[in-house]
Amino acid sequence: MNPTIPALVFPAISLLFLAYTNRFLGLTAVARHILKEHMLAPQPHWEVQLINIRRRLHLIRQMQLAGLASIILAALSMGAVVNGFDKLGQGIFVASLACFITSMGICVHEIKLSIDAIEVEFKRGKVPGV
Repeated sequence: MNPTIPALVFPAISLLFLAYTNRFLGLTAVARHILKEHMLAPQPHWEVQLINIRRRLHLIRQMQLAGLASIILAALSMGAVVNGFDKLGQGIFVASLACFITSMGICVHEIKLSIDAIEVEFKRGKVPGV
């Protein structure tokens, strides 16, 4: 293995961080809006939405932490390979990929919760199912 292989993780994780940050910013804007409306005139469905949003924000933080671990491990892997510790570098790189996959798995779960949140609004609006 050469040091360029772990370096391939860097662009992918950079794009993921951008996507995760955009999700986070969008979600906090929605949360602030719903919370403002809920404070003026409490509604049970807003409480459900706020609970869902809080859960999703925590998942986004976990996604970011797993992505950060992935990029740090990829950098450590490159360092190990450059310094002649090929087997150690390979092991660290596998751990980096595991963190990357974990981040993506959490993302899929967060998307499911996002769909659940919009379903609450569809039901409230009596939108027929698919």
